[in-house]
Amino acid sequence: MPTTLQPPPCPGPFWTALVQRIAAGEPDAIQALSAFLAGLRGYFWKQLGAEDAEDMFHDLIVVLIRQIQNGSVEDPKRLPGYALAIARRQIAAQIGLRMRSRCACSVDDVQLPDPAEDTETSLARKEQRAIARRVLKAMPVQQREMLIRFYVQEQRPEGIQEAFGITPTQFRLIKSRAKARFTELCRTAMQRKPALTERRGHSHSAEVA
Repeated sequence: MPTTLQPPPCPGPFWTALVQRIAAGEPDAIQALSAFLAGLRGYFWKQLGAEDAEDMFHDLIVVLIRQIQNGSVEDPKRLPGYALAIARRQIAAQIGLRMRSRCACSVDDVQLPDPAEDTETSLARKEQRAIARRVLKAMPVQQREMLIRFYVQEQRPEGIQEAFGITPTQFRLIKSRAKARFTELCRTAMQRKPALTERRGHSHSAEVA
């Protein structure tokens, strides 16, 4: 992939017509926008890695659609260059966020609730907390910090939006996707646990025999 990304080679009238269709709310036009800007997905992947590329590209499309429908795109023919400029700002912001996160939100420092319980329940809770920490470490940086700030540190949405440099709509979108991904990854990890436990049990039985 080239170091510098060039906008799709479509003529000006194409983008003008596409912007008009998006402004009118045509679903096919929104799909066409994603298809013709698909190269930016690879651009995100090259700069940030696979874990954040899809989310960043989705955010870019959401921003473009909102700008178009708000009438903020004055010259539709320049839309590809405008999209590329937004992508570069997103990448710069994400890199800055990652650097801050290394200092501000370490998963190792996250303290999850540990109420007084009987021994069996306490062991189960400890295992769940260990899984939660592993899942958090495996998540994209932006989503991980969102979950820690909002659910663990109980920071206000306004403060998180300011720290991330995002709008309330983007905040809700990122938080929703982060929560869904965390839940799915935890569910997958918990489904694998019985198999591991069973193998350990067989191993222990063999040793006893």
